[in-house]
Amino acid sequence: MGTSNIIVYVPPTLFSIVALAFFLLWQMKIISAWQWSAGFAQTAAGFALSTFSIEPAFDAFSSGLIFIGAAYCYGSGLLSHFGAQRMRRGRGLFVASYTLTLVYVVFVRGSLVYQLLLTDAGFAFLLGLVVFVVARKASRPVDKALIAASAVVVLDSVVRTIFFTFFTTSSDNLADFAGSTYNLAVHVSTITVCMIFPFTALGAIASAAIERHRAEAERDPLTGLLNRRGFENVLEENARSEPLSGAVLVCDIDHFKRINDGYGHAVGDRVIVALAGDLQCAFGAAGYVARVGGEEFVAFIPGVTLQDATSLANMLRISFGGRAWAKLGIAEGATVSIGVSEVILSDRTLEHALLRADEALYSAKSAGRNVVVTREATSANPVEQTNELSYLRER
Repeated sequence: MGTSNIIVYVPPTLFSIVALAFFLLWQMKIISAWQWSAGFAQTAAGFALSTFSIEPAFDAFSSGLIFIGAAYCYGSGLLSHFGAQRMRRGRGLFVASYTLTLVYVVFVRGSLVYQLLLTDAGFAFLLGLVVFVVARKASRPVDKALIAASAVVVLDSVVRTIFFTFFTTSSDNLADFAGSTYNLAVHVSTITVCMIFPFTALGAIASAAIERHRAEAERDPLTGLLNRRGFENVLEENARSEPLSGAVLVCDIDHFKRINDGYGHAVGDRVIVALAGDLQCAFGAAGYVARVGGEEFVAFIPGVTLQDATSLANMLRISFGGRAWAKLGIAEGATVSIGVSEVILSDRTLEHALLRADEALYSAKSAGRNVVVTREATSANPVEQTNELSYLRER
């Protein structure tokens, strides 16, 4: 068996393996776009058809549809990966126009040269358009590598079709494709250059999946806020770049168990989501908000004074308590108690400031709830701190 005979089996084998790998990843819900698997499977089928010929016109027409379908699926995979609009109508119209032209070229003209030109140009345009659209969205190195690999695939199609259409003399007979120099060239370029594409796609998608699962692990599924782990990680990263300063608050929905028991967990969840939304509106743009317990939330607002943080907390308390709770069927309404503390220079982490805010929250609960209590740190040594309480309850 000659080298050229061995080469023709390599692309369909490799792309079949890649298609299976992507299919399994999709089945395991590690990736969300099944089009990657479909694209690689179609590419494998296209190469297999060029190796195991059925009938020249059928082969030419079918391979043209297969490869344009692969380009469409690759484009869909890229658009999904980068969160771009799918452009289904525009790309669908292009595929329809391409198909009608392919029918004419294969079944009316019977031209191998024009069939190859049409297929390569169509493939390059359909994939190249998507690469152009998503290129600006690539920020991570692995995503930039995927864009570069995709561009190489497009360039390979463009260079090949220009060279074999305008700079060589090839047979125009559809039956001569299998033994043509073009067929050998496309197999060689696929093995040596274009195989970069599926592996960079795999790397980019796997990296995105890891980041997505990490983000999900650091987020509260009900409210979308940071959870305790996410809050701690964000603060740890923040502390590396600059000293911690500002204020922290801890808040708790008053009599939440009574709401849950009296109105059901669904209503209780809506109350939690309402407070999460108010906290995000009040502090999310300038700070970090997290749900750290059933109805308990914490927030860190960098660079803010204790007085300003207390004023914001009181506005939050009034706004939350003034909601139209009757629409949720909560006749007596819902309120929140908040403890606030400043972050001082000796607080190398937020642990001591959060402890002070938590003590202030406990004082707010003891004082009858629906109140903001601040606790100042009056000593540079957090172990020896004495504290002054300040209550804010006016409406």
